[in-house]
Amino acid sequence: MQKKRHTPDSLTPQQQIAMLRAQLASLARDNEALARDNARLVEEAAQFSAEAEKRVSAMTAKIEGLEAKMARLVEMLKLANMRFFGSKSEKVVPDQLSLFNDTEAWADPTEAEPELDGDAPDKPRRRGGRRRIDTAGLERVVIEHTIDSASCPRCGSPMSEMKVEVTEVIRLVPAHLVVEEHRRHVYKCGPCCKANAKGEEVASQIVRAPMPELSPIPRSFATASMLSYVLNAKYANSMPYYRLEEDFRSIGADISRQDMANWTINVHERWLSLIHARMREKLLECRYINADETEVQVLREPDRPAARKSYMWLFRSGPHETPNCIFEYHPTRSGDVARTFLKGWSGYLTTDGYGPYFDLGIEGVVNTACLVHVRRKFAEIVKAAGGDAACEGASSIALEARRRIDRIFRIDKKLGGMDPEARRKARLEKLAPRMESFEAWAEAALDKAVPRMALHEALGYAIKYWPYVMNVLEDGRLGLDNNIAERAVKSFVIGRKNFLFSNTPRGADASAAIYSIVVTAKLNGLNQRAYLEWVLAEMPNDEHLGEPGRIDRYLPWSEDVPDQCRLSPAKAKQAAEMPDEPIVDLKAIESVLENS
Repeated sequence: MQKKRHTPDSLTPQQQIAMLRAQLASLARDNEALARDNARLVEEAAQFSAEAEKRVSAMTAKIEGLEAKMARLVEMLKLANMRFFGSKSEKVVPDQLSLFNDTEAWADPTEAEPELDGDAPDKPRRRGGRRRIDTAGLERVVIEHTIDSASCPRCGSPMSEMKVEVTEVIRLVPAHLVVEEHRRHVYKCGPCCKANAKGEEVASQIVRAPMPELSPIPRSFATASMLSYVLNAKYANSMPYYRLEEDFRSIGADISRQDMANWTINVHERWLSLIHARMREKLLECRYINADETEVQVLREPDRPAARKSYMWLFRSGPHETPNCIFEYHPTRSGDVARTFLKGWSGYLTTDGYGPYFDLGIEGVVNTACLVHVRRKFAEIVKAAGGDAACEGASSIALEARRRIDRIFRIDKKLGGMDPEARRKARLEKLAPRMESFEAWAEAALDKAVPRMALHEALGYAIKYWPYVMNVLEDGRLGLDNNIAERAVKSFVIGRKNFLFSNTPRGADASAAIYSIVVTAKLNGLNQRAYLEWVLAEMPNDEHLGEPGRIDRYLPWSEDVPDQCRLSPAKAKQAAEMPDEPIVDLKAIESVLENS
């Protein structure tokens, strides 16, 4: 039977109401579902918007960070290029040359060759006259050019001498080695020897002629002159052993680099270490000490890889005291090195801004910081930015800082000729206000600098060490810089570029001691080679060497050093001015790079 379908018209009112209610309930459920979906979509949209905002924010921060990092790296690259290729000091030295065009740079066809002057070396040079070379101390060989039988080319009559024309030239006699054969004669008493041979109670009398120690090293053929030549070449002129080996071979002597290295360590341990130790004791009697340190590589060091850096430390007497430089090798840059060296010492210690110097914990040590190092950081920023002209219109903080420091140096230079107490008082009056003003200005400028950039670091460095810079006002003998230590350590730095590394700590210790003696001898106006030869000839034959205080006669500033070891005052001053290292012509290189 077919089921009857109900239409709205066939439903009762109650059934229609029930159906409408069911539809309303269904629609309500659909509305609730749609509301939930809408809320979910709104929430998802909000979350997406928040995440997008976070991502945009993070990306913006990352981009800003990368841009800051790139700016810092570009700045660091400029500074590194400037430090590597540019002048090693802020002061431009006219005599500095390019590594590539030194011949072209020095050549001057218009410059007249100097005159040789052996008769009146002290005679003043007239204005516009040619330079003179003093030949008074050189060996002079006279060579006569004559005619055996001079006759007149026209009439044949004998000719008489009218005058002598003198022309001087300099001939180089290459170095040569001489073998000294020392024949020591031995004498005997015939009757005593015969009586002894017969069995009589008479001792044989045999006497040898006196002969000094011929070499500072027992059973070695190397004399004091040979050893002083090797030591001077290596430590004063920065020649490595392999070049000396070739040099000796060129004059007919097969002396190996191993021979020279053994000689160096031997004379250090036997003789030069005694001078070095005494120099160290005398340095600690000084009231003022300057210090610095530089890297050195030692290949065979116990429990350390060959590539790890060690350090050569320098402690030097102050600018108003007898020059005395002590080099010491240490495998570390730890502050314990300076702490151990200066233990029990009191006085003023001048250094750069290396932290451990300022945390020695030694009572009585007053630190002063090098103002040149403060200035250098600002000067480098100015150089990297293109120089004064480029920074002038940009209201450069770095340029202003450098100029403020330059004014401090100029004022202090004018006070240099005063006695220490007068200088101290003048500094308090004229220098102190400018130094205090700089500190306040730097603290205010720090807020304007971008963190982690070179200017921020330079200002932070200046503010940190300025109280130690101010300590220079306490004593008129103190200098505003640590240049005397930096110049002294440069002798080692230049040598290091040639020999690159030491093989063992034993060799590094020997090098430290010999550098101490050679550099100190130079600063005291001595001919380093002649001084070393005198020391190595005298000490092995000194019967009183073991007596207290005897070593003092061999110190580089001793009055017992003979005159033949001393330079003239003018030459001593010139030798004491440690030359700057050669520099690369940065502008020339940039031009090549731009055109390549």
